[in-house]
Amino acid sequence: MSLRNKIFLSFIALITLNILLFKFVFQDIIVAQLKNDRHDQYQAEKEAAEKVMLNQLLLVSNFKDPIERLELEKQLPDDVMYRMLVKDANGNTIYSKTSRAYNLKMPSPSSSNRGDSSKQSDLKVVAEYHFQQEPPRTGEIVVYFYTDDYDMMETTGVSMMLWFIYGSISLVGLVLLALFVRWILRPVNELSRVTQEIQEGKRLVTFTYRSHDEFGQLFRYFGEMVDELRLAEERQAEMIASIAHDFRTPLTTIKGYASYIGSGRVTDMSKIQKQMSKIELKTTDLEKLLDELQDFTTQSSEVRLNINRIHVKGFLRGIIEDYLPRIKEAGLTFQWKLRISNELHIEADETKLRRVMENLLNNAIHYNKPDGSIYLTCDQREGHVLFTVIDKGEGISSEDLPKIFTKFYRAEKSRNRNSGGTGLGLTICKSIVRLHGGDLMVNSELGMGSSFSFTIPFFHG
Repeated sequence: MSLRNKIFLSFIALITLNILLFKFVFQDIIVAQLKNDRHDQYQAEKEAAEKVMLNQLLLVSNFKDPIERLELEKQLPDDVMYRMLVKDANGNTIYSKTSRAYNLKMPSPSSSNRGDSSKQSDLKVVAEYHFQQEPPRTGEIVVYFYTDDYDMMETTGVSMMLWFIYGSISLVGLVLLALFVRWILRPVNELSRVTQEIQEGKRLVTFTYRSHDEFGQLFRYFGEMVDELRLAEERQAEMIASIAHDFRTPLTTIKGYASYIGSGRVTDMSKIQKQMSKIELKTTDLEKLLDELQDFTTQSSEVRLNINRIHVKGFLRGIIEDYLPRIKEAGLTFQWKLRISNELHIEADETKLRRVMENLLNNAIHYNKPDGSIYLTCDQREGHVLFTVIDKGEGISSEDLPKIFTKFYRAEKSRNRNSGGTGLGLTICKSIVRLHGGDLMVNSELGMGSSFSFTIPFFHG
């Protein structure tokens, strides 16, 4: 399960738990408290209104005596939002009184003189009492009780509801945070441990984290990367040992011939010339090894191609002329088929392209069977040229075939050593072809031979 799905499902589970907890535990408690709050508010309003109704001072038709007004104002609590109006028979207000709590919400003096209570700012009328004066006195006393949203927020039931909401949000947040920290820190610590082991030189590392989320996938990729690193280091060590062997063999030969000539025991110029030719041949082998290493180093860094316009048939004919004597000398047959136009040109780096062709032909010579054959073809396709080198040699096993372009990989190591290669040639060739915008492909069957093909676009870039 992915980390995102884990967090999402945990969130849904916590929300569901809170809903069930509210439904079966807190709902009845909060609803009961809200009812009690409403009942207490109603009782307070009723008691305040009854004080007005029972007070004998309200029987007076007017309120001119300051002492009487003062007594009347004491009848209602000042912390309750109310407005009291004394009206005559015509409905005209002859006296009004507002509480201190009401005045805090309605600071404007003119607001207390309005007869229409429905237009009093944002306050809501929750109760309204009318007291008719007894004959022969006329008129009535009206008391309006108000509330607002903030007043409702101060009730115990609403406070309980808010505490439950805040508590639920905090609980969900804390649980998700704890799970998130656990799901994040555990794999991060695991990755830190493995990285430290790799830094210390360990390559066979193990992961204790087992999951199918994004971190599990990351660890699998990381493990594959470590395995590739280990194999690359092993192949690099083998390559260095092979290079040392490949250098030692011609150097030993050169040293032997040079010592023999230098001893003065050979006076026949023809024999001296023959031995000098062998020294030159071994020197050429050393140059090829150095060139291959230098080419690999160059391909590992940024390379700039020296693009020129190349006549394809002329280019291939030059290579055929160079390799025909060598292939015949090796006891192999060489055939070619150039199915391209005489005027076909491509844009490429001729030196590097020749390096690819030479490497493929050298491999075809080295890994061929006695009395085997090599077949070179060139075909013109839409947008590119297809070059193919086919040999009827040893072939490549299905196990080694996917890895032959991997740097430092050497299929059948002893065979490569005897042939004098470093195992870097195909890696370099693939890099050169891709720099030109093409691709290098292989088909092979063990014991039947191999076919290497690569494409080069007509136009570079």
